[in-house]
Amino acid sequence: MFRLRLSFAFAVLVALVCCQAAFVYWGSNRVNEYAAHSRLTSDILSELLEISANKQRLRVWASQRLMNAEATSAVRDQLLERMRTGAARLDAMSRLHLDSWRKLSSREDIAVPQEVLQLVEISKLLDGNILEVQAQLQDLQPLSPGAEFPNVWRQVAQVFDMTQGRDLRELLNGAIEGQRKAVPIARAATERGLDRLRQQAIAMAIIALVAAVLWALHLRGRLKRPLELLLQGTRALQSGSLEHRIDLASGDEFEVVARHFNQMAAELQQHRQQADEARRRLEDAVQDRTRELQSAHDTLQLLDHRRRQLFVDLSHELRTPATAIRGEAEITLRGGDKPAEEYRHALKRIVGTVQQLTKVIGDLLLIARAEADQLVIQPSPLDLSMLLSEVVEQGEALAALHGAALTCEPVVETVMVRADGDRLRQAVMIVLDNAIRYSRPDGKVRLGCHVAADEVAIVVRDHGIGIGEDELPRVFERFVRGQRARAHRADGSGIGLSIAQAIVKAHRGHIEIQSWPEEGTEVRIVLARLPIHEFEASALQP
Repeated sequence: MFRLRLSFAFAVLVALVCCQAAFVYWGSNRVNEYAAHSRLTSDILSELLEISANKQRLRVWASQRLMNAEATSAVRDQLLERMRTGAARLDAMSRLHLDSWRKLSSREDIAVPQEVLQLVEISKLLDGNILEVQAQLQDLQPLSPGAEFPNVWRQVAQVFDMTQGRDLRELLNGAIEGQRKAVPIARAATERGLDRLRQQAIAMAIIALVAAVLWALHLRGRLKRPLELLLQGTRALQSGSLEHRIDLASGDEFEVVARHFNQMAAELQQHRQQADEARRRLEDAVQDRTRELQSAHDTLQLLDHRRRQLFVDLSHELRTPATAIRGEAEITLRGGDKPAEEYRHALKRIVGTVQQLTKVIGDLLLIARAEADQLVIQPSPLDLSMLLSEVVEQGEALAALHGAALTCEPVVETVMVRADGDRLRQAVMIVLDNAIRYSRPDGKVRLGCHVAADEVAIVVRDHGIGIGEDELPRVFERFVRGQRARAHRADGSGIGLSIAQAIVKAHRGHIEIQSWPEEGTEVRIVLARLPIHEFEASALQP
């Protein structure tokens, strides 16, 4: 569309140039016509004067001939030839002059001067007059003595001046005088024509200038807004505002450029979004990897800390039994020989200390394996009611030893779990042992089983000394014993609950403790329940 406007503008400019060229061509022709008319008027006057002069020279020649002076025929013929040539030129010029005046009259709306018409008649009379003069002069002889000169001269002058009954001298003089008057008229007409041409040229130039200026202003107005919008768009892209769009509905090539610009900006924005998304993914991946590395580092530090702590715990727990064994042996060997019974009692005490030491070493190794995810269990479908029956049998003897009463809630349905029976029994016995040992004399300990759709909880509840609220978060730490526990009984290593927690976690379960000081403690071991159809399927396998 805009190209069409430009093409139209160029077409208009070319048309104006062509008009100017045509006007210049027409004006130059008009100027030539005016100049030719003026020049023709001057030439006619010159020709009339020349004819009049030649005619006067023939008069002189005729006078000389009559007076028998030197008047040769060659001079006569030359003058006659000049007159015939001048008359022919005058005839042609008079006709051209008449045509020129007629064109000028029709264009300038002026009348043709009467002298122009007379000039055509004079040019026609001259031819006949010249022939008569020629015939008269050829017969002209010098006057004889006694001839009357005035009569002869009158006859010759009559031939020179009169043609077809008209006074050629007066006509010729009148034509000369008329041409003298016509020359200024022709010049004035030429000047008027040239002035009119000049005005028309100025008007034409003004029209072309105004048209060019108006069209330039129109194109400037059409170009200004699209160019400003495009410049704004390029500046916006340069500043990074890829969401910038050009709103241009001009219906021309600028709209096409704006549409392509918007498509380019959208593609750049999409590429930037993709780049940002890739960068974010890379940053997330780096952060994830950093977190993994940090987690691995923390795990290594934790393992190293646990290793050092294990060594500290081992040294702490092994030092006391080793010291007791050494002390018992030194006391036994001190002094002289003793009775065999005393040595036997000393060895029994040493064996008991060694068994205690072995138990502590086994517990520490169990915790170490659990912390290193190396605790080996052999899970299989297990009837929880049978496990609880075995635990009750062991717990009743222990409760009787410490003066406590153990009760068990019966399990009304078959509850199956996938567990290692020995390890799970060990964990339940640790919890039950703590409940019995930290109960008051004649205290009651209750063992039960709460069954849900997909899990089962082994619950041990006592009415013992309880655990303080500030000590409850640390009950699963190794070798940690609360103030109430130390006051109630001095023995104990403080690693039982850590072992129970490790065993339960190995079974993908969890252990929960709620305690109320001086009211008692409730421990829940929660395990996933095995669906009955899985148990039946495993039982059918050989």
